[in-house]
Amino acid sequence: MAGMETLRRQREIDRVFRGGRWRRMPAVAVGMYPRGDAEVTRVAFVAGRRLGTAVRRNRARRRLRAAWRLMADRVRPGADVVVVARERAAEVDFRRLQAQVREALAAEGLLDGADERR
Repeated sequence: MAGMETLRRQREIDRVFRGGRWRRMPAVAVGMYPRGDAEVTRVAFVAGRRLGTAVRRNRARRRLRAAWRLMADRVRPGADVVVVARERAAEVDFRRLQAQVREALAAEGLLDGADERR
């Protein structure tokens, strides 16, 4: 599988924070900014210091990336997405974390296909 396309510049991430639509779940918050083009959807994973130590923040980001990879082939093009780890992201059951990311993306119409459970 090719690497995922990520948001690399702070101004791109800030654009999602300021102008994006947000879905807040218990373990994650997902912000989406429609770009209106046919390019691949780009994503950034954020875990703030509020979560605790660097080990805990890194674990939360790794889990979010893993959840994204499982559904990356179904994500529609043309948006910038920021996935923010909330306090429960490091400990919640992985299937529940994945379901919350999937639910947020589906609510904004960014997922193709049936809602399959992996």
